Amino acid sequence: MNIFDLDDRVAAAAVAAAGTVIGSLVQLRILWRKETSERSRGVPASKKTRRGPILAVCLLLIGAAVGGFAFSRYLVQQSDVASAAMRAQLQTQLAQISATAERLERATQSDHSSSSKAVADGPRDADGVTVTTTVGPCRAAAVAADAAPTCDEHDAPRVTLCASVPSLAAVTVMDLYARPEDSSQPWTRVAPGQEAGRTRFADKVIERAETDQTKQVCTGFSSWDGETAYSARLVVKYVIAPAASEASNAQLVPISGMAK
Repeated sequence: MNIFDLDDRVAAAAVAAAGTVIGSLVQLRILWRKETSERSRGVPASKKTRRGPILAVCLLLIGAAVGGFAFSRYLVQQSDVASAAMRAQLQTQLAQISATAERLERATQSDHSSSSKAVADGPRDADGVTVTTTVGPCRAAAVAADAAPTCDEHDAPRVTLCASVPSLAAVTVMDLYARPEDSSQPWTRVAPGQEAGRTRFADKVIERAETDQTKQVCTGFSSWDGETAYSARLVVKYVIAPAASEASNAQLVPISGMAK
C-alpha cells in the first residue's frame, strides 16, 4: 500500500488531524509549564487556567477522531483498489476463457461440417498400389538331338502379380506394363490378354481375400522369349467407398476368375 496515494478528502482529513494533535500537544506543554511556574511562585490557579488543559485535551480528542477517520478511509480506499484490481484480473481471465471456448466451438463445428461433407460426397482421391516382378528367359527342351531348343507360349513360365488393397476398396483403374529387363526404354502399357512381343498378361483378373482387413487383386503374366528376361508391372488404383452400394457403383474394372 502506498501511503502517499490518497484521495484528496482523506489527505485533507489526515493533515487536519495531524495539525490538531500537534497544536493540542503544544498548548498542553505551554499550559503545563505555565501552571508549574505559577505554583512555584504560590499564585492560586484561576478558573480560566483550569479550563485550559481541558480545552487542549478536547482538541486532542477531536484531532485523534479526525485522524482515525482519515486512517479508516485510507484502509477502505486501499481495499477498494485491491478489489478493483482483482475484479479486472478476473474479467480478463473470463474474457480469455470465453474466447478460447468460442475458438474450440468453431473448430468443432468446422470438423463436423468437413466430416459430414466427406460422407455426403463420398470418396474422391484414389490411392494406388504398384507391384513389379521379373520373368527370366524361357527354357524349353529340344525336340531333336541336333535342334536348338525353342520356346513357345505353351512352354512359357507364368507368374502371378498380386496387389494388396483394403477389403473395402473399390478398384477404379488397373494398368498393366511390360518391358525387357534393365531396359532404358519406357514402360509399354499393355491391355489384358494382349500379346506384347513374346509376352502376354492374362485377360482376366481375380480378387481374393488376404486378411480380415485386406484383399488381393491379381493377374497372370507369361513370357516365352528364350533370350531376354522381361519385367512386368501391375498398377492398381482404388477408392474406399463408405457403403457397399457405393463400392459396387465405383468399381470400373470387372473382376472374375482368372483364366488358367
